[in-house]
Formats: sequence, C-alpha cells, structure tokens
Amino acid sequence: MPIPDARPGLVFRYEYLWKRQARAGRSVAEKERPACIVVALHRAEGDTRVVIVPITHSPPREGEPAVELPPRVKVHLGLDDSPSWIVLAEANIDIWPSPDMRPIPGRPGRFDYGLLPLKLLNQIRAVVLESIRAKRLDMVDRDTSP
Repeated sequence: MPIPDARPGLVFRYEYLWKRQARAGRSVAEKERPACIVVALHRAEGDTRVVIVPITHSPPREGEPAVELPPRVKVHLGLDDSPSWIVLAEANIDIWPSPDMRPIPGRPGRFDYGLLPLKLLNQIRAVVLESIRAKRLDMVDRDTSP
C-alpha cells in the first residue's frame, strides 16, 4: 500500500516524540501512536514538512489545550473505543513521508487511519496556528534532512 499524501487532517501511525523526551536528550519516541497532520508545507526545494499533533488516551492537564475525539470519529478512523484527546500544546515538525511513520497493527502496509472531519480539523488548526503565532506551541523538529 502506498504512503498517503500529506494532507491536513490525516491521522496516521507515528513515533511521536514528546517535548519532555526531547528535553531529556531523546531522539527516539517511547511508542507508536495515532497522530494528525495539522499543516503541510510544500516547499520550493521539492520536499514537504508537516506539523503533527499527538493523539493520546491520557486526559489533558488543567489548562492544556486539547480536543476530545468524538466517539463517532474514533469509529470512522478505526480507533479503539477508549476516550482519546488530540493534544494541542505541542507538535512535531517532520518531513513527509517521515521515517518515523509505522504500519497500523493488524493492517500490514497501511499507515493511515483516515481523515478527520473538516469541522474538527478547522477547530484544531485554529488553536495550533494561533499558538504558533503567539510562540506558545512547544515544537520538536524531527526533520533530520540537511
């Protein structure tokens, strides 16, 4: 199965590196998880960089921006039925396709779960873009290309 195109709203399997892990000197994530592309930048050099936010089962801390995934969206994506949140306080910046993408367990050769509904994507993107403008978004640059 081919690698999907980098599209905002694409949910895929990824080794997301949390900011706390990067601060501790780690360059490899602890585990794979669903993650979502919020922004895709197609550069003149011919490559694509993406802004990726993580999806987690851990509820957000008080005051931490996050969006709970509605159950019907989780069903649409084929995710489990436990509550999940899209964390909007931090992001990874990476190239596309990323060497840290992973196949979905039980779906050999498949990397993506699908697309978020546009209304949910727009809500997420507004928070992330405002955080970028205000320099409040903790970002980990995973792009190892020159």
